Amino acid sequence: MNRVESVIDLLEKTFPDSKLGLVKSDWLNVLEKKYGDMPKDLKELYAKLGYGTIGDSYYSIHVLLEPDEIYDEITANELKGKYIVGDDFCGTCQAYDADNNWVFGSIDSNGKFNILTDYYADYIDFLEKLAINEIENG
Repeated sequence: MNRVESVIDLLEKTFPDSKLGLVKSDWLNVLEKKYGDMPKDLKELYAKLGYGTIGDSYYSIHVLLEPDEIYDEITANELKGKYIVGDDFCGTCQAYDADNNWVFGSIDSNGKFNILTDYYADYIDFLEKLAINEIENG
């Protein structure tokens, strides 16, 4: 079992009431064409776990949303090159900065992108720690 599969297994055991849909191969092909250098682990996550709600509205996995799909025009313009991969339903989104070698970070409730690599290696690491935190504190 590889790293992504281990995290998927942990998420499924921790949040059995998740509502997720797989990203089908034709959609993955579109993503590859548009975001050719997207992280391989992210592509694998979409193919094997999918997107949707983790737990009972605990967390949401998105498929590379553009900032203008969530934020107002001014904020979206300031976030160009950032692609949203998840949110906590409390005003914080996790995202990748594609213009900065796909560095992982978060967008706070003020619309500011913050690099999170001091805390998480990437989105897969973030999801793993999300599940571990729920196990330890839930």
